[in-house]
Amino acid sequence: MENKELSVQNSEQVQMIPELIKQTLGPFFTAMTEMMRQNTEAFQQVSTAQAVMNDRMAALEKQIRLNTPVTRQQAKYLKAAIKDKATELLEKSSAVDSKGVQKLCLAIKKEALSFYGVSAVEEIPKHEYSVAMNYIATWNNMRTVRDVVKEVRMRLSESEG
Repeated sequence: MENKELSVQNSEQVQMIPELIKQTLGPFFTAMTEMMRQNTEAFQQVSTAQAVMNDRMAALEKQIRLNTPVTRQQAKYLKAAIKDKATELLEKSSAVDSKGVQKLCLAIKKEALSFYGVSAVEEIPKHEYSVAMNYIATWNNMRTVRDVVKEVRMRLSESEG
């Protein structure tokens, strides 16, 4: 019988139980909610800082890539390609001499360097090496070639006559 007496509660007691739970656990849930809000803010700040750092790293990597010049060997290949292109263009006109090749080399080199905004072949960005080789291979300024061919032919005719 005692068990039954303990389990019997009046309606007033039943109505007080939710209020007691609310008073007892309310501060705990309020504190937990505040802690979760603060953690969410902290994670958002960390995420924002990491995004900024990732952007800066990407910009730095890009700047390093842009500022890394061609290797010495690549610079030699570029210079050889310039000389080969100059010789090829003069051979098409049957007007080849060392001064003509040198002058046309300087013209090709000047245009290639101005394309990259640098003052020496060694300063061309390494990641642009294949583009530079293609630029040289397809270079064809007919006015410059014509002027150099005229000079070469004049020199050749003077040396013969």
